Amino acid sequence: MELINSSEAGKNWSWDKMKPGVKLISPAFLAFLLLPGCHNAPQLPVDEQVLTSINCSKQQVYGIWVETDCLTGYRGKPFSGIAIRGEPTRYFGATQYLEGKRHGFSFSAEGSRILSHSWYRQGIREGEHLDYYGQSQRPKRQAIYKNGEEQAVALFDEAGIIESYRRLEGGKTVESITYEQGRPWTHLFFQDGEQRERLRHYFPDGSLASDALFRKQDLKRLSEITFYASGKVKTRYAYDRESNQASLQTYWPNGRRQSQQQYGFDPLIVRHGEQRSYCQANGALEELAHYEMGVEQGRFESYHCNGQLMTAKEFRQGVMVDTEVKTFDESGDLIKRERFDGQGKLLEAFYFNAAGQQIYHERL
Repeated sequence: MELINSSEAGKNWSWDKMKPGVKLISPAFLAFLLLPGCHNAPQLPVDEQVLTSINCSKQQVYGIWVETDCLTGYRGKPFSGIAIRGEPTRYFGATQYLEGKRHGFSFSAEGSRILSHSWYRQGIREGEHLDYYGQSQRPKRQAIYKNGEEQAVALFDEAGIIESYRRLEGGKTVESITYEQGRPWTHLFFQDGEQRERLRHYFPDGSLASDALFRKQDLKRLSEITFYASGKVKTRYAYDRESNQASLQTYWPNGRRQSQQQYGFDPLIVRHGEQRSYCQANGALEELAHYEMGVEQGRFESYHCNGQLMTAKEFRQGVMVDTEVKTFDESGDLIKRERFDGQGKLLEAFYFNAAGQQIYHERL
């Protein structure tokens, strides 16, 4: 007698393979189960109550001898055929056996409603196991077995929507996903020898709002992408392990780049390196700044969206070292001139009109 369902238990299972189909037991299929035997000869089903345990081995557990590895027997010999229990109009079950071991299809039902079905090979579970909701007849729990070990488990609500998934190796969970309304919400898995967590959020219409990846041990953000409700990208964040630095790019709703920022960790995240921001209307450079581990270091420039320089300042170790800073309008005309003491302290300011005439002087 061979397995009716060869299954795919020998493959590497992943969450996207956990897509159960409701397999109801039809009267024709039930008749098929009850007639074929394991040796190419018709066999009638045998009531499970008349079967006995034979050829057991004894094992001492906590000082008590118990029988283990028993074969299911019928009239003193290992049983090959179909064992049934209950009544078809109420609770009913059937299991295929080969030489005293479950081998083939096993199911249970209540009246016309299927409760569960499984597959066995040489006495151990192999392939798919499904439990069903009694009323809706939709899958409640789906598990995949290989050589008797659980490889993957998925749980569903009564509407048939997946709620969670786990993948196991050696009895330990190595990957898990929780879902919200059938959409992946949190995803735990191992990669490069460390546990990682992916978090996703959605807009009310079900479209993706954000997708972020974290290192589980310290919750360091490794990558993230966020979206506007329109579907256009809002932000992109990426962490570089080798340099221990990160970059962030933001975008305006019209799709143009809004800013480009660099970060370092000391140990918390701080601005480090070049920082740029851009005009929404035409994408022209609007601001340029430089930081060294959170401290202003280098040239800071501001521009009008037509490309005209507005103002420029120089910083060293967080202190502005310029003694004079000029501010220009979109036409390039001087509108303000400021004097500093070289340590960032403002001493006086001069304001000018469109004709270049000084209209106000402020001394501090």
